[in-house]
Order: sequence, then C-alpha cells, then structure tokens
Amino acid sequence: MNMIQYYHVDVFTNSPLSGNGLTVFTEAEGFSKIIMQKLTQELRQFESIFLQKITDNKVRAFVFTCEEELDFAGHPVLGAAAVLHDTLKPNEQRAEWLFILNEKEVTVTTEQKGSEYAAIMSQGKAEFGKVLDAGETQLILDCINLQVDDLYPGCFPMVVSTGLPYLLIPLRKNGFKAKIEVPDLEERLKPFGAKFIGTLEFPLLNIRTWNNAGTIEDIATGSLAGPCGAYLVKFGFRAANTIIQLNQGENLGRPSQLFVEVRTEADKTAEVFVGGNVIKFSKSVLEKDLIESL
Repeated sequence: MNMIQYYHVDVFTNSPLSGNGLTVFTEAEGFSKIIMQKLTQELRQFESIFLQKITDNKVRAFVFTCEEELDFAGHPVLGAAAVLHDTLKPNEQRAEWLFILNEKEVTVTTEQKGSEYAAIMSQGKAEFGKVLDAGETQLILDCINLQVDDLYPGCFPMVVSTGLPYLLIPLRKNGFKAKIEVPDLEERLKPFGAKFIGTLEFPLLNIRTWNNAGTIEDIATGSLAGPCGAYLVKFGFRAANTIIQLNQGENLGRPSQLFVEVRTEADKTAEVFVGGNVIKFSKSVLEKDLIESL
C-alpha cells in the first residue's frame, strides 16, 4: 500500500487546539480536484491545502473548503509554509517559499520559534472596489442582522481585496451580533464584485466572516486580514509600516491573533503583509492507493 503523510496544524496561535485548524497535504501529485474536494469534506476542516512540488522552495497549491475550491486563502498558505519548513528544512532558522495559486503567486517567509513557526506572506497590493450607497448598505445590513447605527460613523461598506474580494463592513458595535440570515447571499454580493462578507469592529479590531450560507464561521481568516489592514491604513485609522493586530475567533472559543503590515515605499506603492504563528498538532497517514482508486 502506497502511504503518504499529511499534517494538521493550528494557525494564528501559539497554543495547540486554538487558532484555525488546517490539514496540509504535501504530496498531492496526481490528486484530482474531485479527490481534493472529497478529502476536505471528509476531514471537515474549514480549509485544506494540497501541494505539488515544483522545486525545493516552490509549490503549486490548491485550496478547498468543504463547499468549493478557492483561488486564494491566507491561513492555508501560512500553515502549509510552516509544514514545508518543518519537513524540508528543519535545521534552518529561516526559509522562503513561493506558492503558485490559481490566480496569483504568494511569497512566504517562515522562521522557527521553538516548537512553533512564525509565517509572513506578501499579499501584494490591495484593490479597493465599490463603496455601497445608503440604499445598498441597508439591503446588506438586513441580510446580516445589523442596523445602520451599528456602522462606524462616516463609513460605508466597501469591497476590498488582496486575493479574495470581501465586502468589508466597518462597525462600531454589535460585531458579535452579526449573522447571515438569507440563503442567497453569494448572489446578492456578485453585483458589488464581492465574494464574501467580512466585519471589522472598532476599537478592538475584531474581525468575522462566514461561508455564504452562514452555516460555518471562519475562526481566523488571512484573506480577510489583508483587506482589513489595507482599509485601516488607507483611511487613516492606523499608520503604514507598523504592525496591526487583528483578533478573531474569541466567540468560537478559538482566540486567534492575525498581524498585518502595509509597507509603503518612496513612490507611495503599498504592499500588504499578513502573518501569524503556526503550531504543529499532528501528522497522519493517507492510503494513497485507495484514494486514487475512487
């Protein structure tokens, strides 16, 4: 029987059984996307990532939730980079990796910190899209159990992307009250150019997001952290070239810390970096022959 190992790590935390869990398949050569989807559903993590080696520090990566494939995701890339460091370069203090995703390439730097790893990715330049008007804002708030009075004063929902386009909802209160209450949110977001909804609540910078059915809330979301950091810097809530801590998952019993930095150069270009700690939890064995026979 042809056996391969896969790994379970927790991302955006330095404590096991906290942060956001992830399964990492480092030897996914020959896996069809149908198999990747079925494995993700079987393991029931919010996301799984499948890697196919290109060179010693370059991989082709595929990310799946239980519902679908994603073109980009934050915590799977960070977690996978830590696994690669642990398995391929355990004697090196620092390593760099290049992930080839469906629509972008992402560079990740990892550093050993005892039993855990610090991982930082470049998400590139943020893209700012549509700002909702008052009528559109009310329609969206009705979908997620919030009121206009919950918004941060002077701010309206806005589409921001560093790989996945989020409709970002800036809040001053009731962030933990938000919940998706409609079955067709994805269709309602399409005209705005957004894939998901994310909330950002001041002053503690708590963030939240869900699958579009509202049945699963993400514990810690790197693909949302980048847009939130970019938004905070663009509108003067935080300074560029400083570390911004975002918090997520406390209401789910899995407190997570996500770190964002918007680095600016002399020509005013800005690059968004998202990082966090990754801790190993377990490794398992997959009977690859059985999987490939399906």
